Amino acid sequence: MLTDIKLRANPTSHQKLILSQWMGCARSIWNAKVEEERYYRTYARKYCTIGTYAPIDQTTSQFKSKELSPWLSECPSQILRNSAVNWYQTYQKFMSGKCGRPKRKPKTDKGSIYLTREVFRFDHCDDGNVRLFIGTKTNNIGYLSFKAHGKFEIPNSLYVRKERGHYYVSFCYEQGQPDRKLSTNEEHLAFLQGATREYLEEHTMGVDRGVAIPVCAGEQTYDFTHSQKKNMSKADRYIKRLQRKLARQQKGSNRRAKTKHRIAVHHAKKANIRNDFAHKTSRLLVDSSAKIIVFEALRTARMTRRPKAKQDE
Repeated sequence: MLTDIKLRANPTSHQKLILSQWMGCARSIWNAKVEEERYYRTYARKYCTIGTYAPIDQTTSQFKSKELSPWLSECPSQILRNSAVNWYQTYQKFMSGKCGRPKRKPKTDKGSIYLTREVFRFDHCDDGNVRLFIGTKTNNIGYLSFKAHGKFEIPNSLYVRKERGHYYVSFCYEQGQPDRKLSTNEEHLAFLQGATREYLEEHTMGVDRGVAIPVCAGEQTYDFTHSQKKNMSKADRYIKRLQRKLARQQKGSNRRAKTKHRIAVHHAKKANIRNDFAHKTSRLLVDSSAKIIVFEALRTARMTRRPKAKQDE
């Protein structure tokens, strides 16, 4: 069974610079693959016969040039390859109808790089600590300091992400518990079909999701605490004030960048409150006496979205 974990990293100033450069190179490869596919698709639609599709591959050598893109040579080739592979896998999901077409990634304060086993390793040191080495033998940043808040296994790949000036290391690993112990959907369905009406009425819980009250389960309601509502409203006031300030500032200035960072911090506070509520509520629902939990198939985003104005006939 796969288990995911997210660890807080504390890179040095030099490591932050190198990681930001690598994230920029990975973003450049992703955007280049997007533009390349768009060009081939447009050409095939205009000048080729019907049924001709653009060639899709994972190559990145055509984007590396000493004159046009010398910075790509300073990044490990495995990171560039992984970015192209991620784009290719996303495009395959788009072709199968699982997601939308891959789009360009804008240059923001966020970034990430996907590392495979060729570009990182975990070393068990003599003092008992586990240290993370990132890079190759000739191009590396050394050991990246991180805070391990729990035990974990060595993964096959990991992500290094940057959000609001903070760095995180996230990955998945095998927990050791086999998936065969979990029941399949067919087994669950066969069990429910064979259960009696009294058993279903006793052990079934219907969960209603709403806008004013997030979760209602029968007579029990789950809502944000008073302090959570107070902190979210306080963050909304700060965001509203900072957005007015942002509209008056000059684009590209350092003060405007600081204001954008402050807005992102307050949005992150709201997101953390929502995640905390979601985790605690889901734990309470699972720990209840109900063995069958039924959710409504509601699209809350469309329920809260403001409708567009319609012109009179």
